Amino acid sequence: MTAHEEAIAALDAKKSAQAQLAAAANCPPWRHAVFALLMGVLVYSPAIPLPARFGAYALMLAAIILIVQSDRRRLGMFINGYRRGRTRLVVFPLLAIELGLYSWSFIRAEAGDKQAPVILALIMVVVGYAGSLLWQRVFAREMGL
Repeated sequence: MTAHEEAIAALDAKKSAQAQLAAAANCPPWRHAVFALLMGVLVYSPAIPLPARFGAYALMLAAIILIVQSDRRRLGMFINGYRRGRTRLVVFPLLAIELGLYSWSFIRAEAGDKQAPVILALIMVVVGYAGSLLWQRVFAREMGL
């Protein structure tokens, strides 16, 4: 086999591995929903009284650990959302929306508003679900699917 043929075979193997990775990362709808729910709970959290808020944060951390374990069992791996590549073009705007809604929720909760944090959290659930779907599509496209 010549060096040129070896290079072509290596590129083909890389493309095949990327396609397998993209196919394996195809998440079921419940996975997107759990991610979105966690983001919504975070936005709502300023409205929770302080001692219970720490409990909510602990439950969210436990849920993240369970998601990572679930992904590893289901896929054999966990793909970090903050990875390099085009997916960051989804992650950073999503993070900016999350921080903006969280800040707004915090301000409204401190002012005694009980409804705004709920509405903002529901908005974040919708944005989080759509963002999770978009991230998956961008990742699959980046991997060559």
